[in-house]
Amino acid sequence: MYDARGTGLQMLAAAIAEGYADDVPTPTFDIATVRGFSVLPGDGCETAAFAFMKRSDETGSHREWFWHASYETQYASVFGDRHLFACHTGLVRLLDFAIGIGANVVVRDEPHNWETRDEAGLIAEVNAMNRVVAAFAGKLSDLGGLPDGQLRAPIFRHPRFERLEMDLED
Repeated sequence: MYDARGTGLQMLAAAIAEGYADDVPTPTFDIATVRGFSVLPGDGCETAAFAFMKRSDETGSHREWFWHASYETQYASVFGDRHLFACHTGLVRLLDFAIGIGANVVVRDEPHNWETRDEAGLIAEVNAMNRVVAAFAGKLSDLGGLPDGQLRAPIFRHPRFERLEMDLED
């Protein structure tokens, strides 16, 4: 049983452990072993938690250190392309460091910057994602149903929101 008075990392570890309950065989997680730290890559980014906790198979063997997480840097683009690139590549460098000290890291990076390390490609992919989100958020806002100002999303703060919403290139 998890004690809700635990640390933020323990609460995150509990959520990660719960997400793997459907695995067959069911892994066992030792939430009390979680160790790690969090990083705020920059304005517009989610906090990134880098941690490990022990897990084992249902028999208690094959004990290993494990972590699973996702981080969003897309809205760093609200503060400019250079800021987005600095935030995103800062996390990439942390993962590179983890690999360098022996961690087994699997990365699924929507803009494919992990594989390419290409600044222009990252910016183009994020701009494409921003156009999709801006179009959707704009349509949702136009439909109404909520008092003015109650529909909130980071994309509305983007300095080029209207251009993104109308799918216009700069």
